[in-house]
Amino acid sequence: MRFQAPHALIAPVCLTLGVLAVEWALLAFRSQRRFLGKALRAKGVVQSLTAEHLERTTFYFPVIRFTTVAGVTVTAASKTSKSRGYPIGKTISVLYDPNDPKNLEIDTFWSRWVVVIAAIFFAVVLFSVGTGALLSRR
Repeated sequence: MRFQAPHALIAPVCLTLGVLAVEWALLAFRSQRRFLGKALRAKGVVQSLTAEHLERTTFYFPVIRFTTVAGVTVTAASKTSKSRGYPIGKTISVLYDPNDPKNLEIDTFWSRWVVVIAAIFFAVVLFSVGTGALLSRR
């Protein structure tokens, strides 16, 4: 026997979670804009990869060495991963916070905006399910 959520709960739960996803998207967007407003660009070289194993896949986070505008050499791990990884020795463009150079992002569209896009996606799905549940009750 399968558990079925009471129809009356689907709409309020999904709509509430949708509102939270919109808030998440707005906060992520504002945070990213703040970072991009102060970030500086540099060319870095992939030194190694840090592997994170999940159930069916492995994500590889590159450890990148670059030199700041101030001439300081920094080695830091990216928060962005790829399932196939980056080739060691590859030169890539990074964005870094001049006040905290270890806070870096790989300078690609996906790397910069993935969290915002994911939050918007969840908001749309949750609002769609919640609205559909509301309309089907009538």
